[in-house]
Amino acid sequence: MRNILIVSLLLMVMMMSSCSLFSSSAPVKQYYQIYYKPAKTEGKKISGTVRVKTFDVDKIYRRHNIVYRKSMYEMYYYNTQFWASKPGDMITDVFARHLAETELFSDVILELERRPDYVLTGRVLALDEVQSGEKTYARVSIVFELKDYKTDRSIISHSFEERKEVAKRETVQVVRAMGEIIEKETDIFFNKVYEALNID
Repeated sequence: MRNILIVSLLLMVMMMSSCSLFSSSAPVKQYYQIYYKPAKTEGKKISGTVRVKTFDVDKIYRRHNIVYRKSMYEMYYYNTQFWASKPGDMITDVFARHLAETELFSDVILELERRPDYVLTGRVLALDEVQSGEKTYARVSIVFELKDYKTDRSIISHSFEERKEVAKRETVQVVRAMGEIIEKETDIFFNKVYEALNID
């Protein structure tokens, strides 16, 4: 009887240890999204409806895993840091929200539910964290293009690649910096749109 009790106690201890081991070693997954609050543009509005097509994304960035680099020749995928949605969908939503909240166009649509006046496309070429020695940067590269829907003529395009240093090597800091880059470059792009369409 005593032997049975000892064996039972040992089994319980082993089970508790194994549970503790598994629970402590399980990685915690974290999810992020790019967000910023654009400033409303006063006195400037483009008459017409614009359709924002889902942005294309280079293959290496199509995964949910956030990408980080230690050089331009090597890249890695985080195992616990993820985008909350696919990068193409996320950047498209960010851009469409920028348009809607600043009221740059009369109307903004994502699907071809009705005939628009303009079509806005984009391609994400880079969206990653760059680690260079002790420093960490957010890197974003995107190409924007506005076309006339009826003629498919390109009205204006804007491309950029920018790095922004962050204070700490934390994913949330990198994602925030990415949003700041996109906000600034989106404003630059739309200033070019105003000029192309002769809007003061």
